[in-house]
Amino acid sequence: MRLATPLAIIVLAAALLAGCGDSSDMASEAGTTPAPQAKGSSAPAGATAKSCQVKSAGTKDLRATGLGCKQARQLVDRWKRSGDCATPPDASRSSCSLAPYRCLAAVTDRGLMVSCARPEESVAFTVKRD
Repeated sequence: MRLATPLAIIVLAAALLAGCGDSSDMASEAGTTPAPQAKGSSAPAGATAKSCQVKSAGTKDLRATGLGCKQARQLVDRWKRSGDCATPPDASRSSCSLAPYRCLAAVTDRGLMVSCARPEESVAFTVKRD
């Protein structure tokens, strides 16, 4: 009886392991087709990301998703005027709220990269650092 219990456990464990497939098998069955992209954009299918003309000095690379270019330019102007959104000289990142948007900024070699978003809308742009 002592030998029967461990032997039964080993047989049960082996049966369970034999029934489990390898995760790589399932991945090959699912296919490796990449997700479709929106035309003329690097955004996922269904998104309406667009490049907008910048009218604000020192600002470039304005992109809007889910809203028009006019609204995006207005948000850039609000961000530039807001004292709460200014990045301190010694900081590499900053954030602020421009209701209803939440903005994040990061210092890069290209300038200050800014992204402001709320559900279903986002605006991204680059600001030249002084």
